[in-house]
Amino acid sequence: MQIDRLLFPITTLGPGNRLVLWTIGCSKHCFNCANPELWNKNPKKDIKVSELVKMIKQSVGTQRVEGITITGGDPLEQIEELNNLLELLSDISNDILVYTGYTLEESKDIITKSDWESFEKYTSVLIDGSYVNDLNDNENALIGSTNQNIIFFDDTKKDNYEVYLHEGRKVQNVYYNQDLISVGIHNRDQ
Repeated sequence: MQIDRLLFPITTLGPGNRLVLWTIGCSKHCFNCANPELWNKNPKKDIKVSELVKMIKQSVGTQRVEGITITGGDPLEQIEELNNLLELLSDISNDILVYTGYTLEESKDIITKSDWESFEKYTSVLIDGSYVNDLNDNENALIGSTNQNIIFFDDTKKDNYEVYLHEGRKVQNVYYNQDLISVGIHNRDQ
């Protein structure tokens, strides 16, 4: 699976102290995308899912992971490896949020039924839809533009996410790999 970065703890892409992974590869190429450097696949950053999970477990150690967010790039463009990863990560947290530029309907069209069932089984929340710069309302804490949807596959997570959404947008600056990375849902002019 092609992964660019892994950060913990992140508090700006979902409720609680979250483990966040950024996948590589996205065919959407949205205007003003937050991560255009992740559009093109990079075989040099390919890692076996089992090795990735081992690395994750070593990184977090005994710290409590309150949630996991997988973004990108577009994680659904690596669906088979993603499903393998989701199953293994479900031992770390039962709150897994996945971002995709595909709508729910598009996702179901491009992913086989069995892959979709596996994806939905281990995903608590899906944020769907391409980022549209003109629809960035500078408000929602989890979506970048108002055409995107927050879809709950696990309704028991709704209350926790509602509290998080009422806190508003925030960003977290992290020094990673000799770069300063700003993590979160950014306002249109940022």
